[in-house]
Amino acid sequence: MIGMLGYAPNIQLFGRRWCAHTQMLRRYLDRLGVPYVYRDMDRDPQARAQVRWWTGRDVNPVLYIDGNVLVEPTLEEVNWALRSHAYA
Repeated sequence: MIGMLGYAPNIQLFGRRWCAHTQMLRRYLDRLGVPYVYRDMDRDPQARAQVRWWTGRDVNPVLYIDGNVLVEPTLEEVNWALRSHAYA
């Protein structure tokens, strides 16, 4: 899906399959029809390393939207980030 600015934002969700917060965010993005890449931190060491580089710790979920890094975001924070990129 293309945002109002004419491009699809680079959205990546870093998380774990067993994490309820991660799964809730995946379902939420799916319901909104937002295209994203899911990075499983248990199976992808590079994803885990990227989160540690951003945050200094091993935390999930982390949502990356066009340069914004949201750590354990609320739905309000996710909506804000999507709107700030003219996506929602």
